[in-house]
Amino acid sequence: MCRSEIPSVEQIRAATDVLSASDASAKVVRLGQEFAVKFGRTVSVLEGETQRFVEENTAVPVPKVFEIFSDPATGINYIVMEFIYGMTLERIWESLQPAETLDISRQIATAVDELRRLPPPPYIGGVGRQSLLNGVFWVPENDPLISGPFQTEEEMNEGIIRRLEQTQALSHLSLLRLLITTTLQNHRIVFTHGDLQRKNIMVNRTGTREDGNGIFEIKLIDWEISGWYPEYWEFCNATVAGRFRPEWLEVVQRILQIYPTEYLMMLAIRNILFY
Repeated sequence: MCRSEIPSVEQIRAATDVLSASDASAKVVRLGQEFAVKFGRTVSVLEGETQRFVEENTAVPVPKVFEIFSDPATGINYIVMEFIYGMTLERIWESLQPAETLDISRQIATAVDELRRLPPPPYIGGVGRQSLLNGVFWVPENDPLISGPFQTEEEMNEGIIRRLEQTQALSHLSLLRLLITTTLQNHRIVFTHGDLQRKNIMVNRTGTREDGNGIFEIKLIDWEISGWYPEYWEFCNATVAGRFRPEWLEVVQRILQIYPTEYLMMLAIRNILFY
């Protein structure tokens, strides 16, 4: 199968080399030596567009996107991309030597710095002025007052408050409004991966150094909730469930700027919305 021959829906559905976990919300399959395809009812066209945006505008290592399309018969979206050799950082973490972990961490830090150097647009939202797909902003009807895009950080905060309004008593909401508007303000808007976890970092060993440590290259995957966010967002999402992943939490604190107050505020917001 040459690169010009994008696999058909029938070929994708018939693929047996499944790369995703059995309980994943989206399915990823491998076709031949070149293609990996992500598809499913939870897969958005925006994810593919975002990945392509990053590939075309930065040196951040991401899988090349060949095609993004929807099946008109089912409404299911497909992202046809480059197959990446290697394993997730999560899978190989325990086998890494300290020097190897440090090298990979530096590569991640370089990638994040590259993303944050992109000139921001005049909005907070997904690529192309689309809604934010992070769960904090998710509502079934995709209300732009809650899901964005937003013109300012103040508007984004109002979106979060409207989301909280769906479940919180007015007295509690009044306190939350005060806390949110006081702590989540005056931030730069930067491009953000939004789910910088070990499961979303592919690592491929390409050689061995003289000291026996491996030479690795990384690729960042799963850009489904990426976009333009306030600068604290990357740190606050990379540390989600950090108490259960102390080694990763330690790395994140080394490679990303720490936002203490914003971390506590976002922790409270997520606890209200999701737990």
